[in-house]
Amino acid sequence: MIYTVECAFSDPAREADWNAYYSGPKLAAVLSVPGFRTSQRFRAITPCAAPYYAMHSLRDADVLGAQYKGVGGGSFGGGWDEMIYNWHRNLFAGLDMAPDVPMEACLLVLDDPADNVTVLAAEFCWLDIAGLDRSVTRRGLAVVDRAAGEKIAATHGEAMRLFEPMTERKWSSLETG
Repeated sequence: MIYTVECAFSDPAREADWNAYYSGPKLAAVLSVPGFRTSQRFRAITPCAAPYYAMHSLRDADVLGAQYKGVGGGSFGGGWDEMIYNWHRNLFAGLDMAPDVPMEACLLVLDDPADNVTVLAAEFCWLDIAGLDRSVTRRGLAVVDRAAGEKIAATHGEAMRLFEPMTERKWSSLETG
């Protein structure tokens, strides 16, 4: 299963500290939960309401239970929550492992399958909503090189979002990668 968290951050003066926290201790904490396999964070290249995107590979939906909440899962903690807005958490079925997005590549995110025909330069893997906020019903993911992503965004930016990696894909120490 793929678990995504997308949001915006309201305090530019504290944004670098929040990103250091989220990319460091926060990801380490969630990756310590049995069943969390991988995590990777992204920042939007194209304008969008939620410019931060995290993508996690999970064994199953049960992973988001008590142990996950016990390490701060489902919130940002540390006083960060009040600075988070446009926050959506979705759980998707359709992939066992989130795609690895190399630092020199981009992640295309498309939420309307009808738009897929307009973005022919990328091959999307389609996921179906399985839980949590259910802010979309389907989500398409495609990994492309940076130049191709920027070209697609320039032509079809209204139909999709383009993200660059902020971190390499991180593996849980409980998983082999």
